[in-house]
Amino acid sequence: MTTVGHSLAGISLAVLTLPRGRSIAWYLIIGHFFVFFANVPDFPLPGWGHDAYQVSHSIFLTALLASLMALLLLLPKINTQTGATVFLAWAVAWLSHMPLDAIYSHGQGIGIFWPFSNTHLALPLPWFETLTWPPRTEHNLRVFTIELLVYGALLVACIGIRWLGKSRNVTASS
Repeated sequence: MTTVGHSLAGISLAVLTLPRGRSIAWYLIIGHFFVFFANVPDFPLPGWGHDAYQVSHSIFLTALLASLMALLLLLPKINTQTGATVFLAWAVAWLSHMPLDAIYSHGQGIGIFWPFSNTHLALPLPWFETLTWPPRTEHNLRVFTIELLVYGALLVACIGIRWLGKSRNVTASS
């Protein structure tokens, strides 16, 4: 999967979970962290294991690292309802990476149970393909287009859900 799909999935989570009534700057800053966390497993770090889809795509390691983020909730300025919601949603953005990568038809699957098992989770959908290297322009353009259409539709649906929720709240309070 490319950063297009992961980023749009992260933004979709942000749209669904961020509270209303904050400044645009706050939404932009906090929203960028949704994109950041949705893409963390693909960072090109030494020993991170992205090429084998193991270390960075392990549910155990991801849960451990996402749980460490929860320790920040011990800080008084962050330990609020909004803080807890945002940190939980960031963890979900990070965790969303693994099932999304598992649906790609590259045949490798992801090492979801690493280091306890070498079993790979593969749930391939034929229209989701990975990029090719060296780049084949037509193929990679098709990969990006499919992700933009599918995950863009997800984002539009989340915006619609958010908007409908706001409309119902206005109607209910009238």
